[in-house]
Parts: sequence; structure tokens; C-alpha cells
Amino acid sequence: MKDLTSLKTYIIDSEDPDEVDDAISLEIKEGNKKNLWIHISNPCRLFLQDSNIDLDARRKNSSLYLTDQYIPMLPTEILQKANLAQNKISETLSASIEFNEDGSIHNYEIIEAIIKPKYQLTYEDANEILELEPKEEFELVEIKDLLAKSIIFRKKQGAIIFDSPNSKIKLYKDKIIITKLEKTIAQIIVSEAMILMGYVTSLFLIRYNLPAAYRIQKINCNPFEILNKYKDSEIKYILLKQYLGRSYITIRPDNHESLGLPSYVQSTSPLRRYLDLMIQRQIYNKINNLEPININSISKIIDYSRNRQIENNNIIKNDKYKYLTFFFKNEKKPFYKILFVKWINHKRNIALVFFPDYSLEILITLFVSIEIYSNKIYKVKYSINDNNLLEFIY
Repeated sequence: MKDLTSLKTYIIDSEDPDEVDDAISLEIKEGNKKNLWIHISNPCRLFLQDSNIDLDARRKNSSLYLTDQYIPMLPTEILQKANLAQNKISETLSASIEFNEDGSIHNYEIIEAIIKPKYQLTYEDANEILELEPKEEFELVEIKDLLAKSIIFRKKQGAIIFDSPNSKIKLYKDKIIITKLEKTIAQIIVSEAMILMGYVTSLFLIRYNLPAAYRIQKINCNPFEILNKYKDSEIKYILLKQYLGRSYITIRPDNHESLGLPSYVQSTSPLRRYLDLMIQRQIYNKINNLEPININSISKIIDYSRNRQIENNNIIKNDKYKYLTFFFKNEKKPFYKILFVKWINHKRNIALVFFPDYSLEILITLFVSIEIYSNKIYKVKYSINDNNLLEFIY
């Protein structure tokens, strides 16, 4: 286990996160070589595979973040031990990445490590540092520059960077608030670090012929033609997603084309996603010369996880519908602006639409005469109904 407590390590996350499982550092080696370290919390060392804790996490499949409650995948006592925190010494699985000048990966290693994060920053805190670039925080600026080069390299390999805001539904003092979330440089670099961790983890698994849950995605179109076609549209990335093939999970590695990577696994959230925890256990077992999880067990877990995630997605969808219903009933605006994306079921008037004021992409029941996407803003009125979809009338 390598002692990395001397590195200036940064946790960058939202305010008051329930699960803190990643951090980043910069190491400057002889000859001014700069290595990026990505650290992931290591909960699998705290309990055995097929133990009661493990089986319960597998049954839950993932943590649930609902509007008015949080249901963790792992028990509180495990999260208290495994969560990373400022000035807390933690054991991690950490990847060191050395880059080529063009942003591609020259070399990497994945090891067990001990870290002691110096900073626990919100995205806003990190953005301020990156904007001001103070000399005493040059490490974070150097990390940003390394990851910016990585993004450029992946784009050259065909990666698509979805540069559009998201939305978050929050309950505050019995009031529903929809917040528009613009992507910031801090969020972009943390996202890129997590993508790189997934990539080098997949390389490690392939090198040692370890079965895992690989994420595959094929592009069934020319994305740049589509982005150019809809370049004046606020929803060009939503439209592009309609043409892209869906990602899926398999035990055999293959290209993840929208990330511009020859192989990829999700491995950075072992505290909240069971498949990430399983992949971490494969790495942990290999490093410690323990028996790996066999291919049959991996296949069964993937199939089970797929079904459980469908159930979790339905819970999240119903929760979202419930609170959006409260939101639109209480707002009582005379009309709402929407952009039509496409009909999901024209006979039943079910459409995918985008509310630009809230950066909200949802399915609704829509009574309006539209055949195809037109890049036109429609003003629609909310209508109370007993369906399981929000209903709007032109």
C-alpha cells in the first residue's frame, strides 16, 4: 500500500454530498513529469463478497436520490468509514496516469494507497480557484490543463462532448424548485477524471483477463452532421441522442464510441453503484492475489443488476412525476414554453419535449398539431389529469 498523504489531494463535489468516493492529486516527478492521481474510496475491503452487507447492496443495486429522501446502497457504518473527507486518512484504489503531449495516456498504474485530502471543495469553490489561478494552488490548475488536453484527444478519437445544462428538482420548505445547472469547468474536469479512471480500469482488467461489466456504445450515425444540421437549436444534443445507439453492458470489452475509448467500465462510484463495487473488488482481489470473481458470477450479477436498475429507474421516474405535478399545479402560469423533440406515441399524444426555462427534458401528454421537429417554441397550458404523465394543451 503506497503512502500518498504527502500529495496535495482535492475532493471536488456538490454541497453536502452523502457519498464521497473520489479525489484527485498532481504528482510532479523527476524531469518535471506530471502525473495525475485519481483516488477512489475502497469499501470492498470492509466486507466480504456474498456477505450480508454485499448481498443487500446487490439487491438495492444503487443508491436512490429521490426528491425528498436518500436511500443509500451501503449501510451508514460502512459509509462513515469509506467516505473520503478533508484531513481524513483513507485507504483507496488509486490510478496514476502519465500523459503524452497530445493528451493520450502514455502509462498508468493502479494500486492500493493511503491519502489525506487537504481540500474538500464545492464545484463553486473549485471554479473560483481555476478562474483566479493563485500560485499557491498551481496543482489544481495543472490538473485542469492535463484533463483539458485529454478531452481534446478524446474528441479527436470521435468522442462527443454533450455541452448542455441539466436540471435538478429540489424540495425546499414545502416548495418545489427546479434549478437549471450549467456545466462549469470544475464539473467538466471531475467528469473527465472519472472517465479516465473508467478507461484505465478497463485496461487493467483486460491486461489480466478479468471478467467485468464493460460498457459498450456504438454510434449509428454521423454525429457531426447532425450537430451541424441542428446547430441553431437549443436542443441539438437532445436530438443527437435520438440517433445514437444506446449504451449497454456486457462481459466482453469493446468500443465506447461516444466517449472515444476502445474500452470502458464504470468504476468510480463503489459507494452508490453495485457494478462499480464489483469491478473494484476484481481490482482489489488481483492486487492482493485473491481469487477473482468468475465469469459466470459476473454474468449473473450483470443480468440481475439490469433488472434491478429498471425497477430503480421506475421509482425515480414516479418520484419525478409526483413532484413535477406538484410544481406545475402550484406554479399556475398561464403558459409554458416548450421545444418539441419527437413523438413517442403519436396515437396516444405522448411526446418528448424540452422546457428551456428549466432545462427540463421529459415525456408529457401533448395536445398540439406537430408532425416533426421544427425548432419552434410552443406556448402550452398545463392541464390537470389522472394520467401518469403531465398533460399540456396548445
